[in-house]
Amino acid sequence: VVFGDGARRPWWEAHGEVGKALGKREVFVSVAQERDGQHVFVRASDLTRGAPAYVAEAEAKKVRDALLLYARPPPDRSERPPPERRDGPLWDHPDLAPRGPFTNYSVVPWLCLGRTQALILTDEHTLLRANPKEKIFESLVLIVNCHEDSPDVTKYKAGAVPGRPFPKVVAHAVHKWFGRERGVVEKNDSVQREIWQALQHGSVAVHCLAGIHRAACICACQFLYRHYQLGHAYVSANTQDVYHKLQSVRPAVAPAYLDILRNYEAHCKAISAARRPSS
Repeated sequence: VVFGDGARRPWWEAHGEVGKALGKREVFVSVAQERDGQHVFVRASDLTRGAPAYVAEAEAKKVRDALLLYARPPPDRSERPPPERRDGPLWDHPDLAPRGPFTNYSVVPWLCLGRTQALILTDEHTLLRANPKEKIFESLVLIVNCHEDSPDVTKYKAGAVPGRPFPKVVAHAVHKWFGRERGVVEKNDSVQREIWQALQHGSVAVHCLAGIHRAACICACQFLYRHYQLGHAYVSANTQDVYHKLQSVRPAVAPAYLDILRNYEAHCKAISAARRPSS
């Protein structure tokens, strides 16, 4: 457990303090992932009682008002991507995004269009809370849910601003997509268009549960959409570079769902090639 002052303590020492901070909410900790990317959880209350039972992602989601946490090994600094060079006018407005306690989101500066036109890669929990100090969410016009097909949209609190329409919600359980399945590329294309169109009017939040695999894949595809389909040559289309960029602002991001990414890359390249004038 990492505390606000940077102190690190093992769970079996810190769980009492964490429990007091969270109250009576049931806490699940993700300790692994299935082949399709869905999380495997254990109950935090079981972690001090020997071998805990595993809980599937679908079951953990059913528990009312549960808090889902994501265990990760300490980062190996030697394996971190090199610091990202930030040449050019990139998004830098910390007054709108102070990223205070109990928030877990990252602005993707290479995909932002303006001060209140930001692309935000986030976990779900951040969007389920009112975050009045995180002013960037006041400009939210679109939420892209990457882990459910039919979510209860009333659960979202971020973006609920009196006098403004509630953000549109687009939802696809990306872990159910299979790269070569008919219609996946079309679904992905539709999501990318929605993101681009929404950014003309405000900010967009892309989330799954942790905001590091499914949602990161969809954000990576937005780089490809911009570069190949919109002709934005300044937006990277090198997938390794794209993930390095995402990791530079959100270190827990890891490449995943690469079949979806590769097939979408091939689709975007084909569209770009078809538009070139023949010699």
